[in-house]
Amino acid sequence: MGKPFIPESVRELNILIKINQSIISTLVLEDVLQVISDGMSELLAIESAALYLLQSDTEVHLGATTPQLPPGIPREVRIAAIEDHPHIKATIETHKFHVVDDTHTANLSPSERSIVEMRNLRSLVFLPFILKNEVLGVLILGTCNSSRKYKQHEIELGQAIANQLAVAIQNAKLHEDLKEHRDNLERLVQEKTHDLNAAIEELRAANDELYEKNNIIINQISELKATLQHLKETQSHLLQAEKMASLGTLTAGVAHEINNPLNFIMGAYLGLEKYFNTNPDNQFHEAPVLLNSITSGIERISSIVNSLNQFSQKNSETTKECCIHSIIDNCLIMLNNQIFDRVEIVKEYDANTPKVKGKVANLHHAFLNILTNSLQAIDGKGTIRIKTLPLIGKNKILIEVHDSGKGISHEIIGRVTEPFFTTKDPGKGTGLGLSITYRIIKEHRGEIEFESVANNGTLVRVELPISI
Repeated sequence: MGKPFIPESVRELNILIKINQSIISTLVLEDVLQVISDGMSELLAIESAALYLLQSDTEVHLGATTPQLPPGIPREVRIAAIEDHPHIKATIETHKFHVVDDTHTANLSPSERSIVEMRNLRSLVFLPFILKNEVLGVLILGTCNSSRKYKQHEIELGQAIANQLAVAIQNAKLHEDLKEHRDNLERLVQEKTHDLNAAIEELRAANDELYEKNNIIINQISELKATLQHLKETQSHLLQAEKMASLGTLTAGVAHEINNPLNFIMGAYLGLEKYFNTNPDNQFHEAPVLLNSITSGIERISSIVNSLNQFSQKNSETTKECCIHSIIDNCLIMLNNQIFDRVEIVKEYDANTPKVKGKVANLHHAFLNILTNSLQAIDGKGTIRIKTLPLIGKNKILIEVHDSGKGISHEIIGRVTEPFFTTKDPGKGTGLGLSITYRIIKEHRGEIEFESVANNGTLVRVELPISI
């Protein structure tokens, strides 16, 4: 990183602090370059600055200037051939600063002379940005109108700071590379599944947590590890979305296959009913009871098939008016084998609860996850109370699911919607259920929150905007 630099004045120290604070507040390469250009110009009391980034063995690109250039600057000014700029070339090859005391008397190439005349430059100093013995770019500082002699302390201080700031430039470039990779990943997800918007929002939301605002320069390694972990999470969400799409196809097929034999059973039932009605003297007195049992079974199977059909609707469906009560009832039917006579379901539906606008399959998925978690939280027998009511003043409806299960401790309740966070034993949960539920509710412009006391049950509150 070069030898340590020591500011000689409070002014230098304050400028260094301001540069570091400005860099820490952003990871956008263009902003970082402008901060460095402005800051270094101010540090050495120079009127003009230009920062070129090394793009290849033959070209450097203009990243920032002080003062900033107006729009529409010619391409040859923004992209420079290294061979046409001997002083930049020498700075890159030697890894050392270069000084031009006076452009009026210096030997300059035509390209260099053109820029000097355009910016009215006199005394120049070329500072390389060096990281791990690699030159990332060159900062050119210059006076305008009059020449000056640079102090040795100024040059050494400027070079030392340039080497330190090379880390910030590298970090910003890595950030842009990661952003480009993220965009490519989003396009890939768009080709794989119709559940894209959710995956993109998840990626953007995670990016907000991915980058630490403080200690960016000294935490490079840990930040890159966090970025890689985020990409793994995104991949897992994509796989989960594809699994749900496959599950929808499977349930739709199962429902169709069940309907076929169900029609045969219904036809047989109608035939038996007609037979017994037309033969009243028949001595088979249990016939009405058995026929009623058949109709009850058919109705039960029909309700299950209907629930499967609702759950298997594709995520690409357009939003439409949805009855929350029907969605919850369908989920309860699908979970009936877990409920059975173990858990009492208490419904407190408000008859005046209006419909919401959303995707039926996604809302089924969200409430199925909530109810499944409530059932799994109850050891032995217990109760789940489901309440709905309109929030007229907010143009929303409120859904509360309150179980009598083991609850969630205060220390971890804030993490229940994090991807891959689970309190279940290995093999019994992926930690994605409530994370996906949270995403779906947010997709529908809703809110979800959790209240719980360990060993005293959990209350889940969901607010969804009504259909207007």
